[in-house]
Amino acid sequence: MREDMEYIGGVLDELEAIVQDASRVPMRKGRAVVDRADLLVMLDELRGSLPEELSDAEAIRRECAAVVASAEEEARRIVEDAHERAEAMVLDTELYRRSHRRAAETVDRAERYAREIQGGSEVYRDRVMGQLEGWFEDSLVSVGESRQELSTSSPALTRPERTPEPAPEEVPEEDEDRRNGQGWRASSA
Repeated sequence: MREDMEYIGGVLDELEAIVQDASRVPMRKGRAVVDRADLLVMLDELRGSLPEELSDAEAIRRECAAVVASAEEEARRIVEDAHERAEAMVLDTELYRRSHRRAAETVDRAERYAREIQGGSEVYRDRVMGQLEGWFEDSLVSVGESRQELSTSSPALTRPERTPEPAPEEVPEEDEDRRNGQGWRASSA
């Protein structure tokens, strides 16, 4: 392993020398032109000289990640199971049963109260409608009585009986109105 590390150090030194000796690109600070073929050969040598322990370490890292993911999934399942069991245990407690019973009683009281309010509103509605109906009936009776009173106490318009017409020179002013279509007059009945 020590020899491998020395070899890798030597290859890295050669790569550094290639980069240092590379010709610079004009007007581009920090840029250089490197022979691609030389660089690729050096990288292949470097890759080939890497110890097998690195590839073993990568395999171990992947296995470790899988174990961690599996453990996290198991932990999530355990927590869900614990929540379900805790919820089931709560349902069996006296406090839960008492609170559930109290909630049902509250709902029953609210429903009874709502029915009472509804019944009271129906009674009130019937009473108001009865009063309105009575007022309208009284008004209709009053209107009928007023109409009866008016028809018996006020003079009605009637047409007078026809009398023979006198000679034209003797026509009184009243008869002249009748010939002109104004023969209607009020009479008291």
